[in-house]
Amino acid sequence: MKIFASLILVGLTITGIFALLWFVMPSFSTQFEPPKIIQVKAYLDNRCTVTNDAFVAEAPEQGRTAKFRDGVAIMRLPENAKIRLAVSRAFPAFTYEDTPQDVAPIVTLIADCSVSPKLRSIFGSMKERFQQQ
Repeated sequence: MKIFASLILVGLTITGIFALLWFVMPSFSTQFEPPKIIQVKAYLDNRCTVTNDAFVAEAPEQGRTAKFRDGVAIMRLPENAKIRLAVSRAFPAFTYEDTPQDVAPIVTLIADCSVSPKLRSIFGSMKERFQQQ
């Protein structure tokens, strides 16, 4: 009788473990899924005195760039990627640094040569912070 009770206890324990794994594993496995690829349309807002052809959209983490055609660059990127404005290789004498931003189906990349992109980012953060208070 004791052996029978022990077998039932072992069977219930194994069943309980499998039931727990059944409910936990789907959520656990989704944490390791690769990020979804989305199409990103990057619009160029060129406030500089240089031609639009001087700029490209760049995904630095992926090492990819896309030219702007009629003010729009289209890329397929992971949804957790970053995108920024960069200088085309065709214009090696021109320099421009931009701060990467999160990708979305539609983004606007602003080329403003009158203000450093880093300063613009700092001022934007300050503006957001003081508006919250």
